[in-house]
Amino acid sequence: MEGVLAAHGRGDPLPDAGIEATAQIYLLLGRLFSYPAEEIQVVTRHASLNAAVMGLVESLPSTVSFGGFPAPSLLPEELESEYIRLFDLGFAGSPPCSLYEADYRKGELSRAEILEELFRFYGHFDVSLGGAERDYPDHLVVELEFMAFLAGKEAGAIARGTQPDSYRLAQKDFLERHLGCWVPRLDSRIQRVEEPFYRGVSAFMREFIEGHLSSLRPARID
Repeated sequence: MEGVLAAHGRGDPLPDAGIEATAQIYLLLGRLFSYPAEEIQVVTRHASLNAAVMGLVESLPSTVSFGGFPAPSLLPEELESEYIRLFDLGFAGSPPCSLYEADYRKGELSRAEILEELFRFYGHFDVSLGGAERDYPDHLVVELEFMAFLAGKEAGAIARGTQPDSYRLAQKDFLERHLGCWVPRLDSRIQRVEEPFYRGVSAFMREFIEGHLSSLRPARID
């Protein structure tokens, strides 16, 4: 997935600013919900992050409120441990805020059904997953990066003067069938944790996804 996303935009005409902002926010959210390596820790503690996100939000085709992400309250090594506790292992092997879709869809779809559908989405757009991504295609970061990929494709189609509708429909379907279904449930759990940084990022992610989905749906004619 990283290789596909890294290749986005090279050699393409300049894309629509609002859709490009959408793609960049999905990528950023994926990074912020990845393991907090040194590079990410520097970014999350720098005031320029909020300024950059504000600039992207102002370009969005939908209205999303953004008051800035709170700075992490923990030291770097403490934040790493907290990430593992919240999102990875937890105290009993089951984290309180799992980042896997299947953990939030029990009673609706089996994990096998979720993974089968995700692989159909990825395969339809020739997105190949490797390593851990193929083992865990329902991880939040993978799904966010896929949305960034689709938004980038939409922007590129508009810039080239070709039809973007297939990419818009794919984004709408993916949000309705996947991220839009379980991110609100994930956010409800994250809002109960102590770390303000993750509460802030999660609340923004939820509103951003809801706003993006609303912008992709046809306008109602009364």
